[in-house]
This record gives sequence, structure tokens and C-alpha cells, in this order.
Amino acid sequence: MKDILTFTDKEILDEAKKLRIAYKLKHTIRFGASRNLEEHAESVAEHIFALIYLAHYFLEHEPSAKDLNKEKVYDILLFHDFGEIKHGDIPYHLKTNEDRRKEDVAALEVFASLPEPLNTIGKMLWEEYEEKTTPEARFANAVDKIEPGFEVMDPIYKRTFERNKFTYELHAGKKFIATEGFPVMRRFVEVIADDMEARGFFWKG
Repeated sequence: MKDILTFTDKEILDEAKKLRIAYKLKHTIRFGASRNLEEHAESVAEHIFALIYLAHYFLEHEPSAKDLNKEKVYDILLFHDFGEIKHGDIPYHLKTNEDRRKEDVAALEVFASLPEPLNTIGKMLWEEYEEKTTPEARFANAVDKIEPGFEVMDPIYKRTFERNKFTYELHAGKKFIATEGFPVMRRFVEVIADDMEARGFFWKG
């Protein structure tokens, strides 16, 4: 197994590009339908696919992850965004306390509507993610925060940053906090964000 922490910035960026190969599944539309690929659009379900995919990678490479319950990590990631089913996804820098309250209420309503045992299992794992008191939940949170960095590496996503007024600090700030104790994920955040900065991705006001 390669020691990612010994990689140069270029090697990290090359590894990130290899990881993005699977992201093409997000644009592989079923039933003969199509999507406008000139405009960035991503469902929460597509985001969750990418989280579970990246978790497989970082669980193998992150030194502190060797003793984690992998199945629990995948399950937490599967259920952690169910609160967005009712009201949708709001960029975190635009989300208000009232938005968060509504999302929490919605999550409880969604889980209560699911059949057994998904209602109890899903709610339990969602609460574990929200509380972030277990190593698995903290790892899942770190993957959740860094995943958008992989999603928006392509130049077409510059429009998304302009539309949402994403600065370097807004993009990278929470990622640096979430990856405390996860040096491999932190390296990817640093290298990808610096590459995007060099390519003029970030909103400057």
C-alpha cells in the first residue's frame, strides 16, 4: 500500500484525478434520459454515492482509520443527509439556524415514515453523525466535508462557485476543521484547493 503522506503535490493531484474517474457514474443517466452537462447539477443521492466510494479509499489510507468499523461508516454516510429529503440542500454558508431546525425536524419525520428496521437504524445513525461523538462519525464527517472538493475539480464548476459566492476560505475552512486528525484527507484538501485557487475558481467579491 502506498504511503500517501510521502506523495508530492503533483502525485496527490494525479491520485485525485484517478479517484474522479468513478464520478462519471454521476453523469451516466439511466433509462435513455439525458442531463445538461454544461450546467453543474448533482443530487444528494449522487453525493452519497461519492462519499461511500471515497470512504473505501480513505479507510485504507488514513492511519487513524485502521480500527474503525467500516460497515458503520458506510451506513452513517448512507443515512446522514435524509433530513434534506423534505426541504432540499442549502449551501452551508447560506444555511440559517432556522434552516437547521427545519432540517432536524424533517429528518425525524422522514425516519418515522420509513418501514422497520430502517426507521430505527436510520435515525440512530443520523443522530450518531449529528453528535460526532464516535470515531466512525468523525471520519464520516471528514469525508462528507472533503468530497465536494473532488466534485468541483472540473472547470465547468466555476459557475457554481460564482453563483454561490464561494471564496477559498468558505471552500476550505470547514474542510481543514473536519480533517483534524486525518492527515491524508488534509493533504488532498490542501492540494486540490491550491490547484483550484491557481486556476481562478474562487469568488473574489
